[in-house]
Amino acid sequence: MSVTTHSPTSAQADPQAAKPTEGTLTGQQPPPRDFELVRYDEFADRVRKLCQESAGVQSALRAGLGKPVTEVPARMHAALLRPGLIHENPDQPGYPDKERAYYAVAALIAARPRAQRIAETPHAPESGAEADTPGAAPGPAVDAAGSAFHPRGTSLGESFADAVGRRSPDDLKSGAAESRLHLLVRQDLDGVHRMLPGVFRWLGSSGVTPDYACLLRDLTAWHYRRDTVTTRWLQAFYRSLRRQEAAVEQRPAAPST
Repeated sequence: MSVTTHSPTSAQADPQAAKPTEGTLTGQQPPPRDFELVRYDEFADRVRKLCQESAGVQSALRAGLGKPVTEVPARMHAALLRPGLIHENPDQPGYPDKERAYYAVAALIAARPRAQRIAETPHAPESGAEADTPGAAPGPAVDAAGSAFHPRGTSLGESFADAVGRRSPDDLKSGAAESRLHLLVRQDLDGVHRMLPGVFRWLGSSGVTPDYACLLRDLTAWHYRRDTVTTRWLQAFYRSLRRQEAAVEQRPAAPST
């Protein structure tokens, strides 16, 4: 299966133009995900399921965190390729970048905090073996691939803003997050892969569940469309912050005593 890239439409350039899926709040069926994200949602869902079923698989995938494909242990290759999780054609142009993206996202999913794993599968027993991440709050429940995210993808920029709001919702102290995001979007492909594990540890400690499918799509395009991807991340970050600030401004004043 090959990854097809398209020029971003105005909605893709601004995923926040689509409001969060109300189905996740009301019990209604959420709008369908963009066709480009469906294959990536399926990959993320299968990785989650394998991690839930086997602590050994989870450990094997987590062992590749932050490593290039040529340096991951043999057991990670087995965990990804024997079940047929990656269907890309090795003979197609750009395959190494796509392969690296799949490996990186699988490792990030396997390394996510226990609280996040429980929130994603509220009715399933957790079989992973690692300890809880101190201070991690549960993220949004995800009981089907992509159900907690925008139909066209929830970019990493919005996840950054969500983390800011969860850490300091009243004064929205975004300076450190903003600096981290600015550094991230300036990276080449090697640099962004090096930074992602630390970024995701920070998001996890903030109780934020990222859109792994959206990240996978963005990483596969990083080498050729970095400017488009990073612009989308930055716009989503600032628009989301502005919405949070507006919500704070609209709060009724506390009654005086």
